[in-house]
Amino acid sequence: MTTPFPASNGLSQQVYATLGDYLRRDPATLHPEDSLRDDLGLDSLQTIELVYQVETAFDLQIPDEDFGRLQTIGDVVIYLGERTGSSQNHVSLAKDSTQAKNQITGPASKSKSLSRSKAPHL
Repeated sequence: MTTPFPASNGLSQQVYATLGDYLRRDPATLHPEDSLRDDLGLDSLQTIELVYQVETAFDLQIPDEDFGRLQTIGDVVIYLGERTGSSQNHVSLAKDSTQAKNQITGPASKSKSLSRSKAPHL
């Protein structure tokens, strides 16, 4: 059993909102230990699309060589925390689950073209 994310953690809420939006699932049903491939059923193309969603939501680019680090939802939270310079303890946040049912708002919409040359190795 996992404990919920702190309600004040905007980074985690935005990650879960972005993932929930892409997956068309309630973010509260997602957990940090969920594997992008095994638990969420994403294939390589879907993982690339998800990375673009995350890049757009957080206004950053994830280099191809970093794809291998993104195995679970918790990995995505930790990675984005490192990239955005959030002062939260990302490791403990990644071990938590979500509580954001009514607190999450969707990310701002930006467009980005697909131009990745290789699929992630998840």
